[in-house]
Amino acid sequence: MIRVHCRYLTTAPDRQMLSVGGILTTNSVLRHMNAVRCLRVLRRDVPLSRADIARELNVTRATVGNSIKQLLAENLVIDLNESAEANGAGRPGALVSLNPAGAYFIGLDISSAEINAVLIDFSMRVVAKRIVSIADRYHDPKRVIELLAALPKELVDVSKVRASRVRGVCISAPGIVRDGKIISAPWLSWRDVDVVSAMSEAMKPSLPLQICNDAVALASAVAADSSESDLSDVLLLLLAQGIGSAHLRQGRVVEGAHGLGGEVGHMVMGGRPQMAATHTFEILAGYQRFLPFIENDVPIPEGLAKLVTREGSPALDQALHEWALGLATGILNLIHILDPKTIVLGGPLAVLYPKVAERVESLLSENLVHGFNVPPISVARFGGDGAAIGAAALLRESLFDLPELPAV
Repeated sequence: MIRVHCRYLTTAPDRQMLSVGGILTTNSVLRHMNAVRCLRVLRRDVPLSRADIARELNVTRATVGNSIKQLLAENLVIDLNESAEANGAGRPGALVSLNPAGAYFIGLDISSAEINAVLIDFSMRVVAKRIVSIADRYHDPKRVIELLAALPKELVDVSKVRASRVRGVCISAPGIVRDGKIISAPWLSWRDVDVVSAMSEAMKPSLPLQICNDAVALASAVAADSSESDLSDVLLLLLAQGIGSAHLRQGRVVEGAHGLGGEVGHMVMGGRPQMAATHTFEILAGYQRFLPFIENDVPIPEGLAKLVTREGSPALDQALHEWALGLATGILNLIHILDPKTIVLGGPLAVLYPKVAERVESLLSENLVHGFNVPPISVARFGGDGAAIGAAALLRESLFDLPELPAV
């Protein structure tokens, strides 16, 4: 089971709003666990018969039948018209699969330029999306939270999904997040902002609400899109205005002693501590140097994507060259410190990596200490929507969580 932990606060801590079957009682725990185990088998997006599921879980077909009945009532799975022979023996059994329309999840990603809002279904497909510019108001938490609070209803209205099937909202933010608050987000100029409480008051209708760091959100999207074997040791870098990271080991985010691990954007790449104001990883390798090449009325993710196919110019070529140097230097340090098996790049700036990949990997190869190898570096498929999709995916993941057994 892939697990990505998020520093978050839910607005309904005493209610398991995101669990199959709702509130749990002692008598329902085993039935709930069996239903979730069936759901976890089906998350591979491969339709299976009840007999297939029973064999995989090593339980009786009656147990699986009761669990599937519960999941059908919750609209989380559907019976398909197709049927399949169970290994060629016995009568065909009807196939069941996850119901894409059975649950929806909203992710809201904040940057100093815009809010990227997505609504995804149970199969991780984006069914609605909004981008709202906040370039003239990002420094004002109250105004930004008012915009955040209005977006869930807008997404539901435009998608025409059943509001009752929307399981919650998760906000992704660039910075240190703890207990429902943004403790520090330098790019937003926010400190100690209680986002969850403020948004809970402003959002109508009310929905379960969480908040997480944007790099952790990206990790959730990548984890939901990968097999467990792909996540044995992965360094995820979120390349945007700033740079964040999440180090996944065995599918779990390594958060550090105080839950603050991953703030690699603040890594000083100079000879003196005072150079933290001018020579950090995110200053040297964030997207600021590309903003002059993007039209004012174009969303930054879209503008960066357009640079992929834009004809070269001396100014753009120089910007890409300098970005490659900054990116390679930061990744070089991280390889020496973390020795990751693979590196995955995400965020709006990652779309440009193929243009500098050869240069970056050559610099890494030339400068790594003997004994280190350049790990495979790939780009996540989510583009600039990665953090927003990942925030929504964190909510989706909770449907696959087994409950804690009650104390005896």
